[in-house]
Amino acid sequence: MSTLLRPTLAIGAAASVQEFGEGSDVVLMLPGSGADRMALGLQGRALQAAGMRALSLDYPGLGLSGDLPLPGDMHELVDYAFAVLDALGIERCHLLGHSLGSALAQEMALRSSERARSMVLLATWGRLDPFLALRGRIVSQVVRLGYEDRTALLPYFMASRPLVNAMQDGNGALGLRGSRAVSDETMRHYLELARDPDRLVRLAALQVPALVVAGERDLMTPPEYGHEVAQALPHAEFQLLRGERASHLFHYELGEETNGLIVRFLRSLPGPGPD
Repeated sequence: MSTLLRPTLAIGAAASVQEFGEGSDVVLMLPGSGADRMALGLQGRALQAAGMRALSLDYPGLGLSGDLPLPGDMHELVDYAFAVLDALGIERCHLLGHSLGSALAQEMALRSSERARSMVLLATWGRLDPFLALRGRIVSQVVRLGYEDRTALLPYFMASRPLVNAMQDGNGALGLRGSRAVSDETMRHYLELARDPDRLVRLAALQVPALVVAGERDLMTPPEYGHEVAQALPHAEFQLLRGERASHLFHYELGEETNGLIVRFLRSLPGPGPD
């Protein structure tokens, strides 16, 4: 079971957050581009079962936060995420992000490391080299084709061969809740936010424990980019998921294995203590 929260921000507008579980050990979950707060639902339920409180965020323009203005850049998205935490009265928490959400988690920790108990970075990267820049341009062009063509072509970059085949047979789904309701303009906007400056040098000074998980068959963020992030961070553990389903959506396709790594890592950390 989960609960929808609508915290009112300082600007007077309401954000939307899905809450899984309860308690003082809080995990803020940050989805990828174009995905709503339920895209990390498998992780939310696993954290709830482990006795933690997980909060999954709708970004402005997505899900039930669709009326909020889009962030101009990654810094404004960081502002938004912290504003939601402030509205909920949460000073410190774990940050768990997938893809764009993993970049957001890094930037949040870099902005205010004292508020980040740890980071769990799924399908992440720390620099934009020519390969990732080219991949970003290709995906942006795919998105410009509109909803029908977008949903036909994006699985090539996002999903495994078994999931793509199941989708073609009408027996599967992409695993990204909310994508049908996302306008092409909003999807392109969040893809552009993911094309942010390099962070590897700045990460070297970040004293926050981290778990970095990558999928060996991830076409969007190949595993070597996550490995670079883990090497740059002073206190990071790197885990590589293997097999045919270790796609960009490994948190969905290999949910049980991914969740096991996350829960084990978070349980290994000291308790939250008083805020």
